Amino acid sequence: MNSSPKFLMLLDDATRALLFDSERRLLGEVIEEDGFIVDSLLRSARECPCPNDEMLSAVVPPPSPQRAVRCFELH
Repeated sequence: MNSSPKFLMLLDDATRALLFDSERRLLGEVIEEDGFIVDSLLRSARECPCPNDEMLSAVVPPPSPQRAVRCFELH
């Protein structure tokens, strides 16, 4: 099954972003130095509350609870 990303979670360090599908399943992770990919995705996104705090439970290693996590809905 091929899923498109629906949510992007940007972690505080901004070099790590997580992509989730509409069912809130983790699709993948983007780790980059220059931010080009994340910036491109954010152009068509709007910030939203995290739809489900449990979404981060699938992430290894999990983000630190002290770090800010911002969620964006991709269009």
